Amino acid sequence: MKAITFLLHTQQPILATSLQGDPNSDISHSYIPGSTIRGMLISRYLRQQPIQELDILDDKIRRLFFDSQTRYLNAYLFDREKEQRTLPVPLCLYKKKGEDSPNEIYNFIQLASPHHPDSPKRLDDKFCIIDEYGYISLHKELRRINIHNQRNRQKGRGTNSSGAVFRYDAIDAGQFFQAVVLSNCEEDADTIKSLLTPANDAEIINAWIGGSQSAGYGHVTVESLSDEDTWTEIKIDWEERTQYQNKLTVTLLSDTIIRDDCGQSTTDFQHFVKLMSESLGLRTELKHIDTYASSLNVGGFNRKWGLPLPQVPALAAGSVFVFEQPEELNPQQVRDLEAQGIGERRVDGFGRVVLNWLKEEGRITVEPVNIKPETIEIYCSIKAKEIAVKMAERLLRQKLDELLLEQVQSNTSKDSSKIKNSQLSRLMIIARTALTEGKPDRLYELLGVEENLDNLTKTARTQFKQTEINDKKLDEQIREWLRQPDSWILPAWGAKNSHLLNEEKQPTITIAGEPKTLDYNLALEYTLRLILAVAKKMMKDKNND
Repeated sequence: MKAITFLLHTQQPILATSLQGDPNSDISHSYIPGSTIRGMLISRYLRQQPIQELDILDDKIRRLFFDSQTRYLNAYLFDREKEQRTLPVPLCLYKKKGEDSPNEIYNFIQLASPHHPDSPKRLDDKFCIIDEYGYISLHKELRRINIHNQRNRQKGRGTNSSGAVFRYDAIDAGQFFQAVVLSNCEEDADTIKSLLTPANDAEIINAWIGGSQSAGYGHVTVESLSDEDTWTEIKIDWEERTQYQNKLTVTLLSDTIIRDDCGQSTTDFQHFVKLMSESLGLRTELKHIDTYASSLNVGGFNRKWGLPLPQVPALAAGSVFVFEQPEELNPQQVRDLEAQGIGERRVDGFGRVVLNWLKEEGRITVEPVNIKPETIEIYCSIKAKEIAVKMAERLLRQKLDELLLEQVQSNTSKDSSKIKNSQLSRLMIIARTALTEGKPDRLYELLGVEENLDNLTKTARTQFKQTEINDKKLDEQIREWLRQPDSWILPAWGAKNSHLLNEEKQPTITIAGEPKTLDYNLALEYTLRLILAVAKKMMKDKNND
């Protein structure tokens, strides 16, 4: 089994909607679901491959994205100090009611009733790390609540019929989540890893996940981590876990969907016991002692269909089942179970389990999440640098917007009546696609890298060549812009902002000592926007005539 691990750094709030709240609100999960990770990688796969959609009958594609040979685990909070992925808090852990930051919590599996706290309450924190010594550190994600107003698409504002106020409760920006992809095939693992490699010599990968991406949600950056052949979720070997357990405990590390004998989804623990016994290869069924569990309804959304997935009941992450210790437990079968998971939709990260995670201690010491003074100083320095870089980039973009507007107004087209609106619309659609992909390949496919290498019909080719802009043929001018995206930016910038050039005479904005320089990707972005704007202006001029 190969594990591909990577970090998702939230640049914008993330809306991974769960089935909670009232109809006028969307509440995000406290983590990034595995199905969302899978959708992100499918999008990247389609961009790299010369195909429009996935063929589920293809063996490789089915292994990669549609069966449990490749499993996309939920992205949980990442503790950067310990460099470890957190996991859901077991539901058998309680604290005293009224304690916001407890120093000690109670494991109800090991405590007899007289030793329970007077007013027990489950922990508010969603995630934790339990080390090999039995200490626990608690973590909770940061959230952001935004109020939105529905608007009419034609009028651009709310109306009496479409002006409802609704609320988004989303994961806040500025947090790190670790995602994991497990693959049984070495070739598939290499394919997944290639999808997480930046293209065009870029340093990071920018991606958009979740809902409401056009409203300022979903932007993340991806940072690859080292691969591991022996990756495990809790970092404690099975041999060590067996030494401090007289019982067998099974903890769910993600929501788990199981089915009864009739094929219906169920949360009946007896069917879970039967499934666990079969998965461990036991000759006799496990003897159940106790349960600390919760259930919920799970769903999802299929972008291909444009429809929500059916809602089914499931056992909640953190649920704990306690059994008598079986005599014939095979260590290899335990490892296989923890690697493969159980139940339905394992490809989306459902059904993750771990055995004997908690030590046999009634009281567990909470390890405070301390940030050393030098760590705070470093953190503040990093945040200040990030803010300065963002400010510099925004100012650079602001000045490029001004140059773009001036360039569109100064570009004069001759004989624009000789090119039809259909060809201009086609050019705009392809330029917009190239802008989304961040590369000029689509336009080259249409107009050709060189003259007479285009894919135009004879009539369309004639229209492009008879239309001139800046005393050049339209297709020739576009190819020139694409070959050197900064060819129109540098002269205009030098004439207007000559004091904002670095030593290499490149447009640069510096804020608090942090420079932001015009690079190829940014120049290409504004060149594609220029092509879009010029085509739109030509179409508008034709309509006015």
